Amino acid sequence: MVRKLLLVFLWFPVAVIFLGINLTILAASLNADPKVPPLSVVPTYSDDFQITTSRGTAQVLGATVTAADARALLLESFLRQHDSPMTPYADRIVAKADENGIDFRLVVAIAMCESNLGKRMPTRNSHNAWGISVYSGEQDGANFRDWTFAIDWVSKYIKEKYYDRGLVSLKDIGAVWAPPSVENGNSWMNCVESFQSSIL
Repeated sequence: MVRKLLLVFLWFPVAVIFLGINLTILAASLNADPKVPPLSVVPTYSDDFQITTSRGTAQVLGATVTAADARALLLESFLRQHDSPMTPYADRIVAKADENGIDFRLVVAIAMCESNLGKRMPTRNSHNAWGISVYSGEQDGANFRDWTFAIDWVSKYIKEKYYDRGLVSLKDIGAVWAPPSVENGNSWMNCVESFQSSIL
């Protein structure tokens, strides 16, 4: 009870002090030199924006901002950091993820867990970074003609085989993608989840 009373009695003087400060600042700004124009934002002909001021200088400060999808840059950075042969396809991975309604990081995270981002595939030039049709103990699996086809196929496969059937959590996907991992404490799910987090 004492705290509440103390709070009420302190609030009023503090509020008055802040009101006085604000009124002082307002009065000072109203008495400012009217010959000096304020800082303004002026659109240029190219729809970029410049910030200009004329207080003592004729200098123009400007910046150009180009809208882009940062997801492809995040993937490209991650793929390049790990020296992946899929690095040039970051834009395509994002486009196919959007087209199929899947998480843009999923294809890359699975590839990291299955083949170290395409560096340890079942057979050379198989473009099978996801372990498609590679069953436990086997050294062979599906072969794709190139990375573009492989990315398109895997993105659509994830949508149709998992997302369309309501399997959207990594735990559910992992139980089908890598069944032995369930007995190992969901190691596949933990791996994919870890790399998805590290992409952001």
